[in-house]
Amino acid sequence: MTEEERIQPAPAAFKADVWTYFGFRTKEGGKDYDKSYAVCKICTARVKYSGNTTNLRTHVSRHHSDVASNANFKTKRGDPAQRTIEEVNFSKLPATSTRATKITQSVLVFICKDMRPLSVVENKGFRNMIKTMEPRYTVPFRQHITDIALPKLYQEVKATVLDSLSSAETVALTCDAWTSRATESYVTVTAADQWNLQSHVLQTRAMHDSHTDEHIAVLLTDAVAGWGLKTKDLVVVTNNAPNMTLAARLAGMTRIQCFAHSLNLTSQKALKIQSVVRLLGRIRRVTAFFLAQHHSQQSVEVETVPP
Repeated sequence: MTEEERIQPAPAAFKADVWTYFGFRTKEGGKDYDKSYAVCKICTARVKYSGNTTNLRTHVSRHHSDVASNANFKTKRGDPAQRTIEEVNFSKLPATSTRATKITQSVLVFICKDMRPLSVVENKGFRNMIKTMEPRYTVPFRQHITDIALPKLYQEVKATVLDSLSSAETVALTCDAWTSRATESYVTVTAADQWNLQSHVLQTRAMHDSHTDEHIAVLLTDAVAGWGLKTKDLVVVTNNAPNMTLAARLAGMTRIQCFAHSLNLTSQKALKIQSVVRLLGRIRRVTAFFLAQHHSQQSVEVETVPP
């Protein structure tokens, strides 16, 4: 009798499909099965049997992957709690698992750092890339990102920034108004720790009202209160617009002119002085003359080249 012939089929009560590839040996001198080990019919290896088929499925998956992929080992009614090998290997990650949480966090950082639209999580190319890198991960929908994931990340980052600002001895603010391509007005407020050389964007708020000094002063005051900066000796850096100057005064802050903006205004004003205008005109004419001479010389050289 061969080794394979000595392997007895599993009892009929064992309904799982994996038993197609396993059996038992009979105890010496008797007809009872030795159920402490199951025997693989493919390679005759002994596999520890503890009353469930986990070890058996693991053995087939590791050592006979071709059989596992073809068989699929669907669970029968007699074994409702047993998952298939395919389910074990490719089951979805729970949304609250450590790995799924880290991947979701990295997706949020990608959106924020690269200023991508929230709808990117619904793009087919993005989902295909994530599925290739981690097939078990389910990309959350845009609604989940908007309502749950992003607010949670904001609170975490805000707590870090608050901790950084609370330990700063002096804080300098910057305030600037700007207009988007859609002609929507915004005001951005940043804070910098002057000694540790750290800066944070505190907020960018839509400015639906006109950019008057009163409205900007209210926005500055709200930002200071919201970020716990009332006890700091604050200074604010703004451009030289009159509304910004008055807004800082109304908010009770020491204002410092933006050096870059002052330099830009000075340069523009200097270029309008008549003596400078005449000098620039002469420079342009001299430059144009030499450029014309250069082009003329190139034309002569081209004409003198033999055919």
